[in-house]
Amino acid sequence: MKSLAEFNKNRYEAYDDLQKSNMPKANGIACPSCGEELWDTNPKITLTSYPPKKNVHCPKCGYSGYRLA
Repeated sequence: MKSLAEFNKNRYEAYDDLQKSNMPKANGIACPSCGEELWDTNPKITLTSYPPKKNVHCPKCGYSGYRLA
């Protein structure tokens, strides 16, 4: 059986990994405003619209919008 400290340490590490995986990521799509690469703002979040979408942004020019998921 795990101690409370071991359990909490494992959960914290899993939570930390989850937070890192939700950091903005480049997605290989050109920005319609400046041509630089767009980034998924929240990679693990998909909007429940029809069709589903993801928030995107351009760190260079500040463009923000949506792409189909």
